[in-house]
Amino acid sequence: MPVRSHQAAPAVRRLLAMEIVSGLGDGIFWVGLVWFLIDRGTGSVGLAVAAAARLGPRALLGTSAGVLADRVDRKRLLVGLDLARSITTLALSVAIANGAGVPVVLAGVFVTYTFAAPYRPALTAALPAVVGEGKLASANAMVATTRQVMTFVGPIFGAALMSSGTPAVAFGLNAASFVASALLIGSVAGLGGAVRQLRPGARTQRSRWRTEAAEGWSEITGAPGLSTVIALVFVMYAVRGAEIILLVLIADDQLGLGSAGVGLLLGAIGLGALAALPFANRIADFRNPGLVVTASVVMTGLPLIALSQTRSPFVALAVLAVLGVGVVAFELLSTVLLQRLTQRDRLGRVFGLVGSASNGGKLAGAILAPAVVAMAGLEATTAACGVALCVAALASTPRLRALTALTADRRRVLEPRVQVLASLELFAGASRQTLEMLAAYVATEQVAAGSVVIREGESADDLYVIRDGTFDVYVGAHQFSTMDPGQWFGEIGLLHHRPRTATVSASTAATVWRIPGTVFLDALYHGASEPTALVEVMAERLARAS
Repeated sequence: MPVRSHQAAPAVRRLLAMEIVSGLGDGIFWVGLVWFLIDRGTGSVGLAVAAAARLGPRALLGTSAGVLADRVDRKRLLVGLDLARSITTLALSVAIANGAGVPVVLAGVFVTYTFAAPYRPALTAALPAVVGEGKLASANAMVATTRQVMTFVGPIFGAALMSSGTPAVAFGLNAASFVASALLIGSVAGLGGAVRQLRPGARTQRSRWRTEAAEGWSEITGAPGLSTVIALVFVMYAVRGAEIILLVLIADDQLGLGSAGVGLLLGAIGLGALAALPFANRIADFRNPGLVVTASVVMTGLPLIALSQTRSPFVALAVLAVLGVGVVAFELLSTVLLQRLTQRDRLGRVFGLVGSASNGGKLAGAILAPAVVAMAGLEATTAACGVALCVAALASTPRLRALTALTADRRRVLEPRVQVLASLELFAGASRQTLEMLAAYVATEQVAAGSVVIREGESADDLYVIRDGTFDVYVGAHQFSTMDPGQWFGEIGLLHHRPRTATVSASTAATVWRIPGTVFLDALYHGASEPTALVEVMAERLARAS
């Protein structure tokens, strides 16, 4: 059963702890790998291959990884992926300690990050069920900010460790971090549950896999503006990939801070990300999301243009703090938009595509940046990255206006349903976001007189709200109540995970709203206040049925 609203905070704390542990482990792993490659004399070619081994699997396998995230129990998947990565990195630690060569280690890195491909799509797709619609924006902001800050903190820990350790030790610690992450993920309530089960049959399975992958893409292309958001994700992360190279060169050559000064620059970005955290809900609920997306991309482009011309470390830190605000605002709004506008059983596939776009962009940026710097120079390359972001944002404005119109139309269409749902005692105290989410899943059904809507002993699937007509309730052959418009039925089986306790049939021609059971439970436990009316009605019905 999903967790109640007051249980969402511990779940978020565990997820944040997981992000911290994972960030530390990844930073230690990357520094250890770089140290190993430098020690073996591979030069920039080795570093480029290492970057490809890290980012390539997630870029190439994003779509397939998203399908997997939608088809199996997400908690088991995440825990299994953590344990698999722990085993592979531990094997790498042993291999390095025994003198393994560079090809063997890079192959192991590729395998490790292949296991990582479904991780982020599955976690992001599961987040709405863990925290609920009302806390979705703030939870996304905290997770994104923590991840952003750990990109700075993790390598610092790795550098400190490597001053007295070895790559083998670094890889071993990373293996331990995956075990800790698995324990934290395993303790998060509401994370499990299969969205879609795998079925036997190889040929049928491959065909279904392709069909479901196409469904993920159709979710994006079917909503005006969402494909543009994905394109902006690629551009944003291409520049983020270029920054891996550019910030090192800027710290050393342009600002005179030495190569270690990149930590300060990354820290400024992390500080800006933290500054954006208190405004998470306002950003996510802004009535003009297209404008916010455009502004956030421009807010990451202009600081790079300014950075290309500054020689002052203080000015550099200030403009990079602004960049950090823009990065988090873009990540937050793009993620929440996709979560809210995508069908829940396709979220994994959609975020698999997002993973392909982000990691593919980052890989392209990291590979191209050194060549562009060699041809055009550091200042010109940095400025060009900023200009590219601004141009991409402005060019996307017409399509993003369509996204704004889509969200406005969605609110307008859902408003009558929202008003009705808000008037029901069943959803007393539910937030606007929760009611909109419920309204989006409501299906109106006409019921002929004498038709059975739910039958005693059958599996419980959905909740029904009576809009028109009357219904008779039977236990066995005994009729014990009649229900009128404004009442609901079907909640007992959903809440107790048991078969239907009664048969409900229409005594007149009627109209009902049908709400999927999983959506109802999410709204009940995450979005509404204590459901007093529900508890009282359910207790009365159980007593009378007994």
